[in-house]
Amino acid sequence: MNSELTVAVHCLLFLNSREERMANSEQIACSVATHPARVRKVLSLLRRHELVTTKEGAHGGYLLKAELSQVSLGDLYRIFAQGSLRPSWCSGSEHSSCAISSNIPAVMNQIYGGAEHQVEMYFDRLPLSEVKRLLDEPDHRKEEDLMSEKSQDVWLFYTGSYAENKDPGIYLCELQRGTGEMRILHSISGLVNPSFLTLDAKGLRLYAVSEQAEGRVAGFEVDPKDGKLSMKGEKATLGADPCYLALQPGPERHLLVANYSSGHVNAFALDPEGAPGDMISLIRHEGSSVNRQRQESAHAHSAVPSLDGRFAFVSDLGTDQIVIYRLECGQLVKHGVTELPPGAGPRHFVIHPSERFAYGMNELNNTMTAYAFDPMEGRLEVIQHVSSLPTEFHGENYPADIHFSPDGRYVYGSNRGHDSIVRFHLDPKTGRLDDPAWTSVEGSWPRNFAVLEDYVLVANQNSGNIAALRRDPKSGHLTPTAHSLKVDKPSCIEPLPANLAAGMLQ
Repeated sequence: MNSELTVAVHCLLFLNSREERMANSEQIACSVATHPARVRKVLSLLRRHELVTTKEGAHGGYLLKAELSQVSLGDLYRIFAQGSLRPSWCSGSEHSSCAISSNIPAVMNQIYGGAEHQVEMYFDRLPLSEVKRLLDEPDHRKEEDLMSEKSQDVWLFYTGSYAENKDPGIYLCELQRGTGEMRILHSISGLVNPSFLTLDAKGLRLYAVSEQAEGRVAGFEVDPKDGKLSMKGEKATLGADPCYLALQPGPERHLLVANYSSGHVNAFALDPEGAPGDMISLIRHEGSSVNRQRQESAHAHSAVPSLDGRFAFVSDLGTDQIVIYRLECGQLVKHGVTELPPGAGPRHFVIHPSERFAYGMNELNNTMTAYAFDPMEGRLEVIQHVSSLPTEFHGENYPADIHFSPDGRYVYGSNRGHDSIVRFHLDPKTGRLDDPAWTSVEGSWPRNFAVLEDYVLVANQNSGNIAALRRDPKSGHLTPTAHSLKVDKPSCIEPLPANLAAGMLQ
C-alpha cells in the first residue's frame, strides 16, 4: 500500500495524541522515523484538504483541524493512494499473437480496478477513531467486529421526492439488513421538489435540485451525530426543471447540474462551507430529434463527471446525444459528441470503475447502451445496444436509472411501466452485456434506485413506496422481501457512507 497513506495516518494520530493537538514537522518526523521533508509533503496535502491547519510563530506548527471520527481511511486513500493498486506494467501485449498475452492487460486492469474499489469501500467503513482504538487495544478483533453489531445490521439512506415547499421533501431512512424492514428517522421541508440528491465523498454535505420552472439547487450540512440536515444555501440554475446533479471529483470542487426542460447545463463553484457558490458555467443545448412529443427540443437529463474530474458527459434526451465537455476551472468546454440511434432518448449514464467501459439508459426506445471508454481522451464508442425489456412485454415503458453492483460485475436498470429492475452480467473483457434477468419492484414507476452489497432499494414514484429487494452478491439476482416504506412520490435514493452511518447509530 502507498507509504504516504501510512505517514498521513501517523501524522493525524500523532497530532491527536498531543494535548494542544499541534506539533511541527520535525517533531512528527522524529516520531515516525522519516525525513521531515516527506512529512511536510504529506502535511501540505492534509492542509489542502482542510484536515490540518498551520499556526505561525515561535511555538507554531501543524494543528489538527478535523475530528478522528469524521475522517475515514477512505478519505486518506483517495488523497494519497488511489490508483496504487493499478498495475504500472504488464507483460501482456494487445498486439501479441498469443491469446493469453493479448488479453492479459484488459483482464488485469479489470481485476485491479475491482480490487481497488473493494479496498476503498472497506476503508470508507473505518474512521480514524477506530484505527486509534485498534492501536490502543493490542488484541485486534476480527474484521466483522470492527464496526458495532448494530451498524453492521443497518443501512442509512436519504430519499428525495416530489413535494411542495411546506411538505417533507427529503427523508433520512433506515434499512434493517436482516429483514429488509425500513423506517423514516426524520425529514426536512422547505424545498420544492427535491427530486434528485447527491452526497459528497465524506457524506457531510448533501446537494439537492429543486425541480421547478425556475430551477434551483441547494446545499445542506449533514449532522454527523444524527443525519439531520441544515440548509447552507441555494442558487438559481437559470434553467427549467433541474433533474440531476453531481460533484466533480478532485480538488476543483464544482457542482454539475442538468436542467431537463430548458436544456441548460450548469457548473457551480462551492463556497468554503460547501454550499453552491458562484455559477462558473452555463451552457444551453440546442436541437431536436424524431419523437415530436418528447424530442421537440434539447433536454439535458444527466451530467456525469469522469472519475478523474477532467470531463463531463451530458445525456441529452431531446437530441439523442451524449455531449462531452472538458472541465477547465469550472468552465464547460465542448469536447465531443457521441450520437445514439434516432429516438433513443439517452437519460442516465455511468462509468465503470475499470474506466474501460461506460453504460447508458435510453428512455424512449427501451434500451441500455454499452460504450467503450477512453479515459485519457474522453471518448466514447458504442459497442452494443440491448433491450431493457423481456421479449414478451409489449406495453408502454420508460427506462430511468442505471447503476453497477459494488464489485462492478453487474449493471442494473429500472423500467417504468414494466415496473422492474433488469440485471445484466458485464463481460470484463469486452464490456458487452448478457444474461438479463428481471425482478418486480413491488410498486409503480421506479424512478431511481440504489445498489448496496446485499440490497437494492427502489424509489417507486407513482405508488408512493420504497421497496427493498434482497441482492445475491455472487449471482447479482434480486428477490423481493415484501417489505416496503411509505413515502409520498419518492424519486431518489442516496445511501450514506458506512463509516458516517456507524457513528450516527452508535
